[in-house]
Amino acid sequence: MDFKISASDYAKLIDLFGRVSGTLEPSYRYFQIYYKRGLKFFASDGCMKLEFSSGVATSPFNGVYTVPIDYARALKSSDPTSLICFSAGEEDLELRTASETLTLQKARSSTLPAMERKFEFFSRFPLKEFSSSLNFVSSASVEGETVEIFSKKNETVLAASANRMVLVSVLEYEPKTEFRYSLQYVTVRHLVKALELLTSEELYAGTGISELGLKIGPLLFSICTDEADFSEPPSFFFGDIDDGIDIQRKAFLSALRKITRLSKHGFSVLMISDKSKLKFFLKAGALRYECEVCDFVGDEFVAQVDPRKLQSVISRIKDSKIRLVTRKGNLLMVGRKSKMYLMVPLIR
Repeated sequence: MDFKISASDYAKLIDLFGRVSGTLEPSYRYFQIYYKRGLKFFASDGCMKLEFSSGVATSPFNGVYTVPIDYARALKSSDPTSLICFSAGEEDLELRTASETLTLQKARSSTLPAMERKFEFFSRFPLKEFSSSLNFVSSASVEGETVEIFSKKNETVLAASANRMVLVSVLEYEPKTEFRYSLQYVTVRHLVKALELLTSEELYAGTGISELGLKIGPLLFSICTDEADFSEPPSFFFGDIDDGIDIQRKAFLSALRKITRLSKHGFSVLMISDKSKLKFFLKAGALRYECEVCDFVGDEFVAQVDPRKLQSVISRIKDSKIRLVTRKGNLLMVGRKSKMYLMVPLIR
């Protein structure tokens, strides 16, 4: 094995592999290099696998070479025009720049990484739209929870339930076949971070034997799935929201930022409509704080919310206005243009 890549491409690869593998499990913080109908790179977090088909020319070689990501970072250069040279001996791997050499002894193994590589692709999405939706629905979840992606007639739905919230994002792209997948939260966050680095315009999603496949140019993601136990969101998520009252997202977020400075992590506050004003109310020990968000002539209600979680969710809805509407004992907060929905139960 003997090939070269530019320092700028090397830096992009290291950043991508770092985001795929994450930081929770150090044993997955490596990438692998092998030859399988061309030069391939591989990274994983244990559930999500990424195979990158490089266009760099090199002679066929046997075996798989493993590179710890944190070692590889040492060769990231401030000069994007410089080159990183890869060369391999029988067991060792050497990475060189004009002034540095990183040698990894006993870096070679014989077994190619296992992953699903054959998928029946059922839909195509704009990459940024898919990434934005995935980022939104996973924004309130924690480790151990899941994110659902499923087909519903001529739409694709992403959904999650977390901290008394239900988050739904609807993508108006008709899948070729019915499907339903349940994805681990930690892997979803790794995927969101990885997709942020990509400049491709389209993403193809497909079904494998037991995994979800995503194809983005020369990148193939194969993602493990769990048995779905998430109840399908109520039907009112999937119709037009013509009633309710719009509020300015900017003012809403400003009020949330203020109240999060006063409340401790894990504390809830009340979100109140008295048919004239929308307010937040906090009581903690000797502290009482009330904040008027805006004029509000909609339904009267009281909802209990985690202000930090709510801020995280609302910041990911890019509509300038958020529509508030009550439905069957719940408060819906809707980005009508982005088709993003947040539901919280009312306590009054």
